[in-house]
Amino acid sequence: MQLISTGSQYVLTALILIGRKPEGETMSASELAEILNSPTAYLSQMLAKLQEPGIIGSRRGASGGVFIAKPLKSIRLIDVVTALEGDGFFRKCFLGIDGCGHIEPCPFHDNWTEHRTKIKVWLTKTTLFDLCNGVNDNWISDRLRFTRTPNI
Repeated sequence: MQLISTGSQYVLTALILIGRKPEGETMSASELAEILNSPTAYLSQMLAKLQEPGIIGSRRGASGGVFIAKPLKSIRLIDVVTALEGDGFFRKCFLGIDGCGHIEPCPFHDNWTEHRTKIKVWLTKTTLFDLCNGVNDNWISDRLRFTRTPNI
């Protein structure tokens, strides 16, 4: 089961790539899109959602691109996911049933509420620093290999 959108997966991987660079160093959206095998315009739109909350910044010019705008330790994953997905994830029914709740719960309601709360706590405690340092070069290589399709 996929909990976040493909676009959010692209952005989280892009943030890891940018976050592992020296502080303030930029990467262009087109460079990131090529690495991630993502449409540049789509990735740019998704990355733009992180500018308003101040998670990333952008710079124009020859050495332009996007950069992490705050210290990695101050960027919680909950802030990234909420900026990208909205906060509906923490209210939606597992089955997508409108009106599911404590009064008329679906069969998954109680379990999903418990697990959703655990996910929210984990996202709140985990920072971009944790994420960047929790993956190694092999994970990045495997992730990038997974997102690429062979040219036929």
